[in-house]
Amino acid sequence: MDFTLSPDALMLRDMLRRFIEKEVRPLESKYFSTGTLKPEERARLRSVIEQMGLWGATVPAGFDGGELDLVTSCVLEEELGKTFIPLEIGDIPPMLYACQGEQIKRFLKPVLSGSRRVFLAAREPGAIRPEDWLTCAAQMDDRFILNGAKQLGAIPQPQDFLVVFAKAPSGYTAFLLDADRTGLEIKANGGPAVLELNECSVGSEAILGECGKALTLGAEEAPRGWIRIGARYVGFVDRLIEMSAAYARDWVALGSPLKDRPAIQRMLAEMQVQMESCRWLVYHAAWLGDQQESLRIPSAKVRLACGEMLQKAAEYGTMIFGGPGPVSQTDVRQLLMSALPDTIIEMILASARAIVASHVLASSQRS
Repeated sequence: MDFTLSPDALMLRDMLRRFIEKEVRPLESKYFSTGTLKPEERARLRSVIEQMGLWGATVPAGFDGGELDLVTSCVLEEELGKTFIPLEIGDIPPMLYACQGEQIKRFLKPVLSGSRRVFLAAREPGAIRPEDWLTCAAQMDDRFILNGAKQLGAIPQPQDFLVVFAKAPSGYTAFLLDADRTGLEIKANGGPAVLELNECSVGSEAILGECGKALTLGAEEAPRGWIRIGARYVGFVDRLIEMSAAYARDWVALGSPLKDRPAIQRMLAEMQVQMESCRWLVYHAAWLGDQQESLRIPSAKVRLACGEMLQKAAEYGTMIFGGPGPVSQTDVRQLLMSALPDTIIEMILASARAIVASHVLASSQRS
């Protein structure tokens, strides 16, 4: 079996690695304390990514992207995971490929160019599962009146837009809304950003895809997306292991370094083995995707393994650092779970377990 990466993949990996080490990691301390980057800092990072030819590299060629193969995309994602600053390389949420007509000009192409960012407004405060969502879209002639609240991962700028999921008479429907649209308000109040919709009136031209079919948007591309996310989480945990090992070598407690304690050695060893196991699972799934194989089961295995890896990394990282994080005012568990909150991890794990278990049972029945 040949596990050698192509020369192009290695060149892109090394170029991105140098950029992250020299340009991005020095900004992490400031990012940890403020939770954001200044617009000029974000613009500078993006400019360098564009100069490297990586902006839009994973986007299909039909949408003016680089259409990298899945293995090389995972190589890049793993490197991106090695910084705690969320870097953008011009990715497009697959659901936006459903844009039609004027939507392509107003929403899809600006995301491709980087002039606008898209924010997913699906889960709600205290409600993650679709069946628990309360946001509704009442239909009046050819218009919809949206009311409810959505939790956002960050605060959009006025030029950005949102994909809002709401329950319409025909079922869950996605709406494209400008962030400065009348009838919506975004509040933070020191916690997660919340989008509040109050009698927000939109026309049918704001519907993304088909009315009532929001939960199927991007479904065909979802397995490839999960594999790429798995690669980023591998890089994320790899970075934590590096930081934990350095901390264990340097920190002395009760007269001896932490690295000499069997419990610390055990945790570092288990984290390393699980991370490497997930890495090979990710790249095998990516290789299958490049061979045009079905990714339903491989992507579920990646979701399951990488979700459990994140949980264990959060637990062990917190214990190794004794609570406080490697940087002042940073908690390791909070840092890791910002990538994937506990409640969402549990949903992902439950879904992935069901898919993998069903496959195992069906396979054993055939044999």
